[in-house]
Amino acid sequence: MNRYYSTVPLPRFTRLPAEERRQILEVAQHAFATDGTEHASYNQIIAAAGISKSSAYNYFDGRDDLLHTVLDDIAVRLAAALGPWRRIDDHDEFWAAIHAAGTALGAHLAEHPDDLALIDPAFLLREQGTFAGWVADVVDNGVANGIVTADCDRDLLVAATAAVIRAGDAWAADQLRAGRSPDQEQPWSLVRNLWGARA
Repeated sequence: MNRYYSTVPLPRFTRLPAEERRQILEVAQHAFATDGTEHASYNQIIAAAGISKSSAYNYFDGRDDLLHTVLDDIAVRLAAALGPWRRIDDHDEFWAAIHAAGTALGAHLAEHPDDLALIDPAFLLREQGTFAGWVADVVDNGVANGIVTADCDRDLLVAATAAVIRAGDAWAADQLRAGRSPDQEQPWSLVRNLWGARA
C-alpha cells in the first residue's frame, strides 16, 4: 500500500478562515520541505504556526494527517500549473501544448521552492486523479489523431506513459534543485519512443 494515501483534515480545520488555514499549511509545508517529510517535528510545526497542541488535534488526527493535507494542497497547485488537457487535432499544436504544459509546471516549481522540495510525495508518488486523468487525456488524444501508434492495451499505455513522465519530472526536479536548467525535450523523447510517435 502506498504510504502517501489521500486524507482530509478534520472538519474544524476546514471551518477556519481561509487565511488561517493557509498560514498553518504554509508553515507546515516549509517545515516538511526543509526538514524532510520523515523528520519534521509536529510540535515545532504547530508552535511555529501559533496554535496550541490541543487545537492542532482538533484540526488534524496527527502529524501524518497534517503531512497528507499539505501534500494534497501542493498537488492541487501543481495540477493547476499543469492545466487541463484540451483535445488537439493538429500534430504541431499537440506537441506545442505538451511543451507549454511542461514549461508552465517548470516555471511554477522554479518560483515555489517548497513545492519543488515536496513534488515527489505530493505529485509523483501519490495516486493523483488529476495527473492520471491528464495523462489519459493526452494519450487518448494522441491515439485519436494518429500521433500515438503503439499497439498495446490502452490502460497499459497510459500507465507506462505516466511512469515515464513521473521519471522525467523527478529527473527535472533534481536538475532544478541542483541549480541546472533541465532539457524538457529529453523526457518527451522517451515518451515519443514509447508511443511510436512521429516527431
